[in-house]
Amino acid sequence: MNNVLILYPKLFNCYSKFSRKVLKITSSLGAATLVYPDDPNGLIEKFCEESSGKMTNKEFPNWTPDDITHAIIFDDGEEFIEETERLKESKKPLRLIGICITRVINIKTETEYQSEKSTPIYEYIGRGSYWGNPYSMFEEGEDREEVIRKYKYDFDFEKFPNKEKSEVYKLAGKRLGCFCKPQACHGDVLADFLNSWDDGK
Repeated sequence: MNNVLILYPKLFNCYSKFSRKVLKITSSLGAATLVYPDDPNGLIEKFCEESSGKMTNKEFPNWTPDDITHAIIFDDGEEFIEETERLKESKKPLRLIGICITRVINIKTETEYQSEKSTPIYEYIGRGSYWGNPYSMFEEGEDREEVIRKYKYDFDFEKFPNKEKSEVYKLAGKRLGCFCKPQACHGDVLADFLNSWDDGK
């Protein structure tokens, strides 16, 4: 029996890309068990449910290379670095799937971005920027959840008077800088959208 380890970042939530890649890689294996230390978005469980019994899944929090026959890592270059090295050293068949993860950061704590506005790896999204939230907790007396809800509504239904939703794809894989984290932020709307987007690659 093949035991295929699958690792993906918690922020990665694109099931169509996940299933396309895993199906292509595992199609020649026959029946297999997909093992994982964590399935934060239920992608592995859903894939197994749709496999008509061909695939089963098993949580394996303390896996070692000896426990598996193959490995698939959805890799953004920042997570699973140690795991990737262990698997390479073991010589087990390993596929790295390149993905982009968009993260929201607080520029008060990640100070190296404070003087930046827009670079290949970073975008400022605070007040006054293209992706800033026009709704303010202070001006309108609304709570954080309400101003984020309004932002999400305008984003989802393309109600912003001066923003093109198609421009959001330029943010894929970047750090989005604001002042909210670790609290909820309108940047989460953008990051969640991009981390669920299938880039077709």
